[in-house]
Amino acid sequence: MNEVELYREENVALETRDAELVSEWQKISGAMMVYVDGKDRTIPQASRTLEENDRVRREKAWKAIAARRLRDRDPIDAIYDEMVRNRDRRARNAGFANYRDYVFREKARFDYAPDDCVRYHEAVEEIVVPALRRLHERRRKKLKLKVLKPWDLAVDPEGAAPLRPFAKVTELVGGVRDIFARIDPSLAKLFEAVRDGGNLDLDSRKGKAPGGYQYTLDAQRVPFIFMNAAGLQRDVVTLLHEGGHAFHAILSRQDPLLWYRSTTAEFAEVASMGMEALGQSHFEVFYGKTDAARARRVWFEDILKVFPWIATIDAFQHEVYLRPDAPAADRRAMWLKQRRRFKGADDWTGFEEEHAASWHAQMHPFCVPFYYIEYAIAQIGALQIWRNAKKDRAKALEKYRAALTLGGSRPLPDLFRAAGARFGMDAKTLKPLVQAIEAEV
Repeated sequence: MNEVELYREENVALETRDAELVSEWQKISGAMMVYVDGKDRTIPQASRTLEENDRVRREKAWKAIAARRLRDRDPIDAIYDEMVRNRDRRARNAGFANYRDYVFREKARFDYAPDDCVRYHEAVEEIVVPALRRLHERRRKKLKLKVLKPWDLAVDPEGAAPLRPFAKVTELVGGVRDIFARIDPSLAKLFEAVRDGGNLDLDSRKGKAPGGYQYTLDAQRVPFIFMNAAGLQRDVVTLLHEGGHAFHAILSRQDPLLWYRSTTAEFAEVASMGMEALGQSHFEVFYGKTDAARARRVWFEDILKVFPWIATIDAFQHEVYLRPDAPAADRRAMWLKQRRRFKGADDWTGFEEEHAASWHAQMHPFCVPFYYIEYAIAQIGALQIWRNAKKDRAKALEKYRAALTLGGSRPLPDLFRAAGARFGMDAKTLKPLVQAIEAEV
């Protein structure tokens, strides 16, 4: 009914054009290659160097990546100009004052509103940003640096060699399968079915579209997983994440109603992030005890980093779509304003242009506008599942699986409740979780 009410015939051509623009952005981004360590590499491959202990190599790699992105700043800005105008026109055709309000309705966000997102931004600024800056200050001291630069954020602060969990994609698949088996043998069997059905496309290669996702092939009721693995620890986390989506698709596929087989992203991401949370305690599959503990620490630290990053992307898009006629230069100023609110202690002095265009590396504003706050809402749910599992692992897993079988047949608060979590994105909900993360770190 929601889609029927939003449908406007004049928007069909605009939606088609939007898809064409997304394809143009993907083509530009997928073609980006950088010369690092004597070879032409994709950006995911080149990013491996940012984890190396040699600071000179890290700096060269970061500058090469940033310069390569900056080369395409103008055509990407032009694409986004048209995207924003196009999307604003669609919203107005449907009777909305702006695209932000339209997209909340389009995404069936009936359980929260833009003001709730603003409260999330404020909560992150109050609670998470200080924690992130404390984390960065500890990193700066351990690295014995006067200032922390963007190329100092991925290296191990203790000077340990970069985490390299696998050399071949087959090793990634086998290891993640073993993690699923440790969580629950039945999950491993579900993953084997996805693997054996040929529904994994995981390696990074020239010309491949960036990013990673799980897509459900509805006619067959089977999941397909796409990503760009480059031998990094985050590839393990990504496959755990997309595996959670795959389990969601499989466990809910028995419902005869297509629309009940999937849910909105706020809970779909609980399925994926919840699987990360359950899986991170089994990183020994890929590492010895010391490196597994380090990988877990990185996982928790990344949550402290991603909450503010999501707030930055989301607040930026709120402002962009409330001022759809703003030129690219004004958008850069909007971006930098939000970065000042939410960034850590990293110093971008001397790289102001690169900083102003750094949002170009994020696929969501281009491909799925406003689809990012869901990750924060879901991470809040996933962290609650993690805390539940620390108290009673079997019960937490039982609730997690039971919630996934519901698909999208219940409102968000009910789905969270079924998983043993509270639906919320305010300071009251966020504060104890951030405190628990800092304790783990």
